[in-house]
Amino acid sequence: MPRTTRSAAARPRDDRPARTPTRAPVRLAAALLASVLALTGCQTVAGTEAARRARAAMATTPEPGATATAEAREACVRATGSGCYTFTQLRKLYGTKALNDGGNDGAGTTVAALGVVGSPRLAADLRQFSRALALPAPHLKVVRHKPPDGAKAAPFDEDNAGMLATAREATLDMEALHAMAPRADLVYHQVDLPEVDADGVLDARAADALATAMRTVLSERRPDVLSLSFVMSERGDSAEQVAALARELRPVLAEATRAGTTVVAASGDDGASPGAAQAAQLGAKPVRGVAWPASDPSVTAVGGTRVTLDEAGHRRCADTVWNDRGGAPGGGTSVLMRRPRYQDGVRKVTGARRGVPDISLTASAAGSTMVWFTRGGRGAWVPMLGTSLAAPLFGGIVALAAQRAGHGLGTVNPALYRLGRDGGVRDVTTGDNATEGTTGYRAARGYDLASGLGTVDAGKLVPALAKPD
Repeated sequence: MPRTTRSAAARPRDDRPARTPTRAPVRLAAALLASVLALTGCQTVAGTEAARRARAAMATTPEPGATATAEAREACVRATGSGCYTFTQLRKLYGTKALNDGGNDGAGTTVAALGVVGSPRLAADLRQFSRALALPAPHLKVVRHKPPDGAKAAPFDEDNAGMLATAREATLDMEALHAMAPRADLVYHQVDLPEVDADGVLDARAADALATAMRTVLSERRPDVLSLSFVMSERGDSAEQVAALARELRPVLAEATRAGTTVVAASGDDGASPGAAQAAQLGAKPVRGVAWPASDPSVTAVGGTRVTLDEAGHRRCADTVWNDRGGAPGGGTSVLMRRPRYQDGVRKVTGARRGVPDISLTASAAGSTMVWFTRGGRGAWVPMLGTSLAAPLFGGIVALAAQRAGHGLGTVNPALYRLGRDGGVRDVTTGDNATEGTTGYRAARGYDLASGLGTVDAGKLVPALAKPD
């Protein structure tokens, strides 16, 4: 089943025998930067000292001021040596601030995220985040989905590493969506579980529970945008269960997108081999592949880039494929899904199979982004990374396009593959998603299996997506 995609945020994985209560491969796709990297210009340097300083940042980052997070960022950069970017910088980077200031702010749309367990402090943290960034007050609703088979939901325990990871993941999802589309109605669909393993790896039943909740949300709730930050590897010990879930949800996803819901999903944080980190721990050889639900043709698969910004949110270097000690974005070809028609133009890259990702946004450890999160009664700006940051960022951008169009857009993939730079799609031509022990894919001109079509300029993309075909 699922596991969270980078250590801190929830990311599900897919490594368990089908229908058994053993731990599975569902992972969450975002992680806390407790890691890794020191920043030097446009390069990164790994080291244990950077890791030590990153851990220290959890204790030293100050509370935000009324309207800015500059002081918090300075403290985080000193402590971690990483980007510690604010969502204010990201809003300028992707062009959503200018759109928001002009009234294109998501009003009238509903954007949702789906994950396990969630955070009891989600609403309070989102309000504090919104005040610090001088955003409109958030409109958040939490919908709880009961555990399967009438089981009792386990109470939240922040000393449980798995629950803490899912709490950070939920917080990241909603803060990223709110930053991009600050007047959209937010819904967090919380899938309660009877138990969560302390190491953050969820079991097969959790994968089934997520799939059941997905069906309910897509069939009955129909938000304008649904953001998913869990990944289940198509290959590995749990391949049979994942294949069954993918077959079951394929028509549901297709119908939901025809009805106007855009589904975006993180491509994963283990590069070209989902589950590579776990395989390495077990002494197994990683296997190339991609993860579901990002691999479904009705879903927009969102990969990760490394951005290097100045204080105003302007690029100091061209975006590159994220690849550092924090991980690398998922990318490759699906063994479950055939190439959709919208990828016919890139068949030389994908062959006969569905290629992942479609698009990429910031996700790196060196260019981490700060999320407001409370633990032990104390709030702090926590540096986060992973494609579960990139996915809701893109989901918020789609919400702006839905507002402009006056209706949900459904799948945006055909439009993305038609649009070029003039339509807000910016090529990423450097970097790769190789991880230790696995050959990945290199970025190149045009579509590639490391960055997809590249990244986005919302100022051009939003009006282009909102135009009728």
